[in-house]
Amino acid sequence: MPLSDSDIQSVYHIMLGRDPSPSDYLAWRSLNSVLDLRNAILTSPEFAAIFESYSLEVKPPTSSVSTLGYFLPRLPIESVVKPEILTRLLDHVTSTWTKLGNEKPHWSVLSADAYLPEKIDNSLGAFYASGEHDAKRVVAALRRHSHRPEMFSRVVEYGCGVGRTSVYLAKEFKSLVSIDISKSHLAHAAELAKGLNIENIQFEIATAPTFGMINSFDLWFSNIVLQHNPPPLIALILSRMMSMLMPGGIAMFQLPTYCSGYSYDVESYLANPTSTGTIEVHCLSQSDVFQIASDAGCVPLEVGEDNGMGPPSRWISNFFIFQKLH
Repeated sequence: MPLSDSDIQSVYHIMLGRDPSPSDYLAWRSLNSVLDLRNAILTSPEFAAIFESYSLEVKPPTSSVSTLGYFLPRLPIESVVKPEILTRLLDHVTSTWTKLGNEKPHWSVLSADAYLPEKIDNSLGAFYASGEHDAKRVVAALRRHSHRPEMFSRVVEYGCGVGRTSVYLAKEFKSLVSIDISKSHLAHAAELAKGLNIENIQFEIATAPTFGMINSFDLWFSNIVLQHNPPPLIALILSRMMSMLMPGGIAMFQLPTYCSGYSYDVESYLANPTSTGTIEVHCLSQSDVFQIASDAGCVPLEVGEDNGMGPPSRWISNFFIFQKLH
């Protein structure tokens, strides 16, 4: 049985002397026992640093960070399933994010205590200010590849949540389509845009088979979103996106591509579903991403590792930039 948040919190208090961060919870929930978590922390750089601080022996400082390395087995991930199974998966994800949008809209986007409903009034400014970073990241990435915002006529933001980044992207691009799977999140985003007198955003709900991508576009962006879908849905969303991307268009997105111990088969997943409203984190392997891109006539411009997930001793998260050739 996956670890509970209280289990994770107890281990962190005893071994590291601190509360887990939101990313810590996401990183370790899939472990099967407290013993597994204890063993993982025993080999972590943070625990090593604490242990060394109590040692009387003077040791030279080290700047190395424990990572997964290069000798990794292929993850057993089932990413192609029957249409009727895809419908069940999408219904589950939709129900989860609708519930989160109704109960904890801001926290579900950035899972810090400051953004819980009872605290959000005091931190709303900081929450929305954080979206500017993502918008600047998009523009900077485009400029690295000799593109400018004004060159793009139709931009899609996939997984807009409550509009945290949407309002900043709308300042950079002349036309923005912001898509989310949750009507409750979209309602918050639309209200925010209206209050700021932003009129160049079109909000769409992500439903099969289009996932809100109804018309073609020349730029697509998604961050800390795809990972909350089971692998077959991630693959389907990426396939739809790349089929709708215009020739010469750019797609950039963040996605976890490896997690030590992670596996996914749809039969086991459906036999033991998580409760509605539980934030799940999934992976799709790089090879699957590249195959989807190749089938759609897209080539990679850039693939980099980011810190979008948990400790690098367990996770690999990538930021991809693709361009469609034809």
